[in-house]
This record gives sequence, C-alpha cells and structure tokens, in this order.
Amino acid sequence: MKQARQQAAERERRIIWNNDCDDIGWFDAPEEFLAGRFQQVADTQVDTIFDCTGVTTLFTHQTHVAEMFGQFLPAGVTSPRVVKWSDNIRALGKAGHDTLELGVKFCRQNDIEYFWSLRMNDIHDAWMDEEFSRWKREHPEYMFGKRPDYDEYPSADFRKWWSALDYEIPEVRDYIFRIFEEVCQRYDVDGIELDWMRHPKFFRPTTDGNPATPAQAEMMNDLVRRIRAMTERVAEQRGRPLLIATRVTLSVEQSLGLGLDLESWLEEDLVDIVTVGGGYACMSMAPQVREMAQFIHSYSAPVYACISASEMQREHGTVEAWRGAAMNVWRAGADGIYTFNLFPRTPDERFSQMGSPETLKGRDKLYGVDSIDVPNYASYQQAGIFAPDRLPLTLVAGGTVTAKLPVGEDIVANAPEGKSTDTGLRLRVSTLAQGDEVSVRINGEAMGAATPVEALTVEPASAWLELDLDPHLVQPGENLVEVQLSTPRAVAESAVLDRLDLIVRYH
Repeated sequence: MKQARQQAAERERRIIWNNDCDDIGWFDAPEEFLAGRFQQVADTQVDTIFDCTGVTTLFTHQTHVAEMFGQFLPAGVTSPRVVKWSDNIRALGKAGHDTLELGVKFCRQNDIEYFWSLRMNDIHDAWMDEEFSRWKREHPEYMFGKRPDYDEYPSADFRKWWSALDYEIPEVRDYIFRIFEEVCQRYDVDGIELDWMRHPKFFRPTTDGNPATPAQAEMMNDLVRRIRAMTERVAEQRGRPLLIATRVTLSVEQSLGLGLDLESWLEEDLVDIVTVGGGYACMSMAPQVREMAQFIHSYSAPVYACISASEMQREHGTVEAWRGAAMNVWRAGADGIYTFNLFPRTPDERFSQMGSPETLKGRDKLYGVDSIDVPNYASYQQAGIFAPDRLPLTLVAGGTVTAKLPVGEDIVANAPEGKSTDTGLRLRVSTLAQGDEVSVRINGEAMGAATPVEALTVEPASAWLELDLDPHLVQPGENLVEVQLSTPRAVAESAVLDRLDLIVRYH
C-alpha cells in the first residue's frame, strides 16, 4: 500500500484547482450545482481538484461530526447569504446529494483526482456571525479571544482575529482530527489537504511575533502523525491509497516558526504532496519556489506553487500576467500550478494553457515584480507572507535602485514560427514632475530614459513610463533592472518605484 501511495503521489497534476464552498449559493436547483464552477474545469489541464466545503468547523456537506451552514444559527442571524446557502444544502439533501459527494462524482466522470481540503484555521467568523459555529460558541476557551476584540483592535493586530482556534488545546486538535476521519471514512476521496494558509495562526507566541515553541511544533507533528495513521487504516480497508497534501508558506523556516515542521513531516513520510505559498506576491516568487522545490524534491515529494486570483487582481489580473506567473513557476522547478480563488463562471483559457510550458510557449505574457506592503495586510495574512526582493523601491535623486525581474523562458527562442518578439518595460513612479527623468539599464545595458505615458505636470504626481526593449537583452531567469532618477528640482520627498512590468508580445 505504501508503494501504491507513492505511485499515486507521483501522478501528473498539471493544474490543481482549489475550490472553496461559495458555489453552494450559486444555484436555484440541485442539478445546477456543478454548472456553477466545476464544469469550467472539465476537459482542461486541471488534473486535480482540491475541494474545500467549509470553514474549519462549518460545512456544506452532510457532516455528522461538525455542523452544516445554517444548521444551528444563533438567534437574530438572518443573513440572506446564509439563508440561501442553508436552503440549497437542504435541497441537495432532499435530492439525496451533498456537495462533497457531487464533487467526487464529477471527478470520477471526468477522470479528475479529488482531494477534500480543510482550512485549518479559517477566521472569517471573526466578523461573519453566520459562520460562527455552535461548537465555537459552546467552547469560547478554544479560541484566541472574544467577539469585542474585532472592533477593538486594528487589522494589523492579530487580536482582532479573535476566532482563530488555539492548537495547543488537545480538544481542538482532536476535533480537527475527527472531521478529517469522518470525510475519509464516508467519502471516496483520493486524498485530503491540510491547508495551513487559511489562516496561518495556531499558537499564542506567534500573536506577539514570536515563533512557536518546539513543544508546540511537536503537538502539531503528533496531529499530522495521527491523521496519517488514520488515512493508512482507511486505505487498507478500501484497498487503495489515500494521500495527504499540505499547503505551507514559501519558507521552511517561516513555516516552522508558525509551528509547522515541514522537514519532520517529509522525513517521517507524513505528507505526500506539498503546495507552497498563499499566492501573495506571486509574479516574482520564482527564487522562493526554486528553493522550496529543491528542498521538497530531496524527499521525493512533488511540489506545487500557489497563484491566487485575489492577489493577482490587485494589479496583475490579466491573462498575460497569469501566463507569466505560471511560466516562472515551471522554470523554478515546480511540478505544477495550484490556483486559489480562481472561479470563472464560463470556460477560461488559463485552465487550458498554464498546465505546461509547451502550451504557454509563444503566447503573449506579462512578467513583473510585485509591489507588496506587508504591514498593511491583515495580520492573519502577514504571518503567511514570505516575499523578499519585491517592490516598492525608493528612488533618491542621482541614486540607483535595482529590481530583480524573473523571466521564465527564452522569449526570443520561444517565438512561434514566422513571428517576432516585441518587448517593452513599463514602470510606475510616484512624485514625478516636469523635468524629471527616469533612466533604465537591464542586465548592464543602458536603455536610456523612459517616456512618460502622459505628460508630466508641474506638481509631482504618480506617473507611468514606457521603454521599448531589445528582446535579446532579456535572459531566462533573473534579470537585473536598474532605475535611476534625475531631476532639476529640490525633491521634497523621495520618489517610489512601485510597479515594474515586462510586456512580451509576438507579431
């Protein structure tokens, strides 16, 4: 069985599609459930679905261990959203179905692998009362805080996210185990995912910015060991393997600081598949993906890199940007792409292109360096962000800053037959005014001054600039882009480079 599990772990997964439970509210009749989201990934490069049917302690499938959305609503909670969800859950139940069973059935019919995904510490219920389960209401001692904390503390203070479960408490770990056990025993899943990125807070020391203790990490190790032992028992009973996937940060050390001992999990053969990253600052995460892939591959486990639509849509929501991010992931050595919060309502070309360097080859792309202001993220997100060498960079008159721009291919060699490569740089710099000049060098070659898209004004303001680029100067891998500001005026405040894109088009 162990050999069969290892073989199953090694199967091709070009794209893993993570689906959350929001599709329960998208239909008016049970037969419409699959058409909302699932159908969009049929006959694409999506080989595996990681299906999340709830928020840690509250679910859309017919659970007997935890509870379903709307099952035990507190008095006075009449959210139209949860009423719709509850009505649809009941409608599916009356028709003899539930969301998890339908997801498995869809995958069997479409030759897609099915994993059930659990968000290990979802905190949406910190402000959404309809997602606050009865189990949590009955056990306030299991959480980090109380409801008034949400209004008392700012977003950057973890105390605001009071509803997170404290994994140091044995009853919390036991409850999570039993939720996994029920799914594995009752449903014909190919595997389960422990999604630690939703949301990465588990032990009290991390609330104050301190690492989890070795003893706390060992508590989590014991939970993962217990889950592995259970999945192995179920696998023997049903006669085929049951895999365990996990999603952690883009850093082994950072994950350990949260109490997630990935190295021990791999050494002890407790997990089969690893996804890295929360999808934050994913345009230029290639160096981190490469380091994680090398580490995880040393244990013969496959690794996937997360690209999140919620992060991409901040400034890189185009199809071209998704292609660039995916090509970087492939070049960095990952075994496939993991998408998060990507839920098109109609067929989407990304699902048929991102799953292979060959199907990305010769397509227009955008490569970029993300701009990420970590302190302005909610604290529960900050804990999972590992994003060195990103923007913004501060420009001082006469000084030079250097950005590291990863490009996942030889853009000239990958031009389709009969087409040529057209490339350009696009920059956004704050506080530019008439007379200012921004000059650029790429990989040591001077490109001259970038041209403002719109004429600079007398008063300093944020401005976009463009620069045509010889595509032969762009190299596969890391490209060093040096940016220098010249100005005839006394600059009262430093300018900031907060956007840098490489546009690649084929003509």
